[in-house]
Amino acid sequence: PSTAVSSAATIPNRGPSSQFVSPVTDRTLTRSQGVEAERKPIVRPRFPQQTRDRSPIIGLSSNTLLRTCFRIGEAINTGCQAVKNGKNVVLELYARVLTSKRDDKKQHFVFCDLYHRKPPYIKAVYDAAIWKPVELFNFDSGLLLQENRMCRCIGKMRRDGKAWELVVLNIWPTTWEDIEWVEGIVN
Repeated sequence: PSTAVSSAATIPNRGPSSQFVSPVTDRTLTRSQGVEAERKPIVRPRFPQQTRDRSPIIGLSSNTLLRTCFRIGEAINTGCQAVKNGKNVVLELYARVLTSKRDDKKQHFVFCDLYHRKPPYIKAVYDAAIWKPVELFNFDSGLLLQENRMCRCIGKMRRDGKAWELVVLNIWPTTWEDIEWVEGIVN
């Protein structure tokens, strides 16, 4: 007598068979490898109007404007116009670090566009008085000593002689997921 059991008897019934569909696609592979060729540049709508002087929201005033920028040219234009017109504008800039170096007093950056490494660029400076005493700020800005890292930067534009410079108030690394989230809020 044969003691072999048929293979059909050893496989449990798994219900109706359906074809497996992998979540891995050309797009997810491209993104996981850091290639951003498929991403389309973010085109944001016009900036909203200033709030009225007597806002119903406590602490909100029309004295300071926040401008979220996803492109370097947009940030330069917005920041320079604010300075020229005497407006108090804080920029929230999403960019890539083209170069970064640090000394005892400052961390210097050159930012390029999220989508390419071509000009225009923004030179920026982050004062050590802000990042040195706070371990998290020191850690976050230290990560941005590596070139090509994406960052979220909060700052104000100023004139430095004949050149323009972004004074960094805070900065930290960011991801495409973060950028897409903010794009959803802005748009």
